[in-house]
Formats: sequence, structure tokens, C-alpha cells
Amino acid sequence: MAKRGQKHKTIHLVAAIIFGTVTIVHLLRLGYRVPVSFGNWEVPFWLSWIAVFLLGYLTVVMWQSAKT
Repeated sequence: MAKRGQKHKTIHLVAAIIFGTVTIVHLLRLGYRVPVSFGNWEVPFWLSWIAVFLLGYLTVVMWQSAKT
């Protein structure tokens, strides 16, 4: 059973790294005011703020879960 617990910790650590990386990318987008568009739709900057808070929260939760 200890092996399974270690597997979950590893998965949570990887998830924290991915969430953290995407959070940083959104922060860079906001800082440098980089426009992003899909087809004719331009992604508003407020959507990146939501992503920063949501993904930042998930990063912290996953990181804490991986360390306990």
C-alpha cells in the first residue's frame, strides 16, 4: 500500500508543476499584454486573471498534497 501512496504523491507533484507552469504563462501574458485569439475571437485579459487565481490555487493544493 505504501507504493500506491507514493504514486499519488508523484502524480500530485507533476500536476502542481504543470498548473504552476500554466499560471506563470498566464501571468506573463498579462504582464506583457500579449493578445491571444482563436479564429475571430480574442481572449479577454480578465479570463487570464481567472485562470491565474484558479490555477494558482490548484498549484498550492497539489503541492501541499504531494508534500504530506
